[in-house]
Amino acid sequence: MPVMTSKPLRALILALGLAATPLAHAEALNTQGLRLDKVVLVMRHGIRPATDTPELDSWSAKPWAKFAVADGLLTAHGYAATVLLGQWQRQYLQGQGLLTASGCPSADQAYLWASPASRTRATGKALLEGMFPGCTIPVHHGRASQDRLFHPSENGLGALDRQQAEQAMRVAMGGSPQAAQARYEPALQRMQHVVGVPTPCTRPKGCALSQQPWGLKEKGTTVKLSGPLSVGASMAETIRMQYAEGLPLDQVAFGHARNADQVAALMELRGAKYALTQHVPYIARRGASQLLNQVLLGLDETDRSVAGSPLAATWLAYVGHDGNIAQLRTLLGFDWKIAQYPQNDAAPGGTLLFERWLNPVNGERFVSVAYVAQSMDQLRQLSHDAPYRVQYTGPDGKALIPLAAFEQAMGARIDRTATEPQAYADD
Repeated sequence: MPVMTSKPLRALILALGLAATPLAHAEALNTQGLRLDKVVLVMRHGIRPATDTPELDSWSAKPWAKFAVADGLLTAHGYAATVLLGQWQRQYLQGQGLLTASGCPSADQAYLWASPASRTRATGKALLEGMFPGCTIPVHHGRASQDRLFHPSENGLGALDRQQAEQAMRVAMGGSPQAAQARYEPALQRMQHVVGVPTPCTRPKGCALSQQPWGLKEKGTTVKLSGPLSVGASMAETIRMQYAEGLPLDQVAFGHARNADQVAALMELRGAKYALTQHVPYIARRGASQLLNQVLLGLDETDRSVAGSPLAATWLAYVGHDGNIAQLRTLLGFDWKIAQYPQNDAAPGGTLLFERWLNPVNGERFVSVAYVAQSMDQLRQLSHDAPYRVQYTGPDGKALIPLAAFEQAMGARIDRTATEPQAYADD
């Protein structure tokens, strides 16, 4: 069947394709003669405040701007932005013939599984509202203490070997925490200029964030960064969320970021944290193997006897966190750059989109993968414009990959000792 069915949709997809910065030597997605017959997506939650504002306040000269909701919750603005993403996706999938123009889907047509966190469940609800207005479709999720899909290491699946994790992180740091400190010192000084130094100071080692020692520490079954980077990364993310939320500009970064470019200039510490943690191959493989395995099982329902497989829904959605996106990106070997965001940034509402395409003539099946996200300005303005899209290409530079080849390549990257039959039992 034809790829597009209307001029407006052709224009929409064209705009979507042109909006993003293409990867070098990337091939445009050409699905002429193919039919989209399955979508699996992994999405990050939408806009939220900081998860620990008192911690940020304790390192700053002035209190951080307040959001209208409590720490860590999806904001009303973030909910509205996610509804817009759902509306775009519904229009896109209708154009591909995967969804009908009206009516509510059945359970075997649309299924959404979310992380147990409130913000991810609310994001799932907003996405469903945008895609299927007026329909009652549940947001499925498990218990936080049993979530081994989005938080496997914390719940006993894919635990890290501490020595191996620390060694891998040291390599990413350039050999030592001190090497990373020297590399990111300019970015830390820029953040220090924005937030100032709290007075009076009650910390024995001083209250200037930039003066704190860098290091690594063991925490439970994981290895964590110690020192200023984690706090600095949270500050950078909160500044991005302030701008995306539409807070007055004199409240964004205490008035130091008046546009998306200036916000992006303060996000280097966030990128650094992920470069030293979730983008480290060993850590990503231990943390994302369960989720990638479920994506592969969702793309190929040939053998439904595999225990713990997801429901064979035409549209299958997983809503989680930025760490899930970052780790999957690392396993895929997928680099992207969208608008002003830093390279490989997991934006609010950003989505890894796995599409299965069928050749109706000979039955051949292919996979395309893309990263789709709204820019900071689209989020701030609640823009109805199509989100940005960057297309993934396989080792041979092709955007359409035979399903069997994709399964083989990705299956080889999965650590089977960090997988198990997934339990899709609601809390």
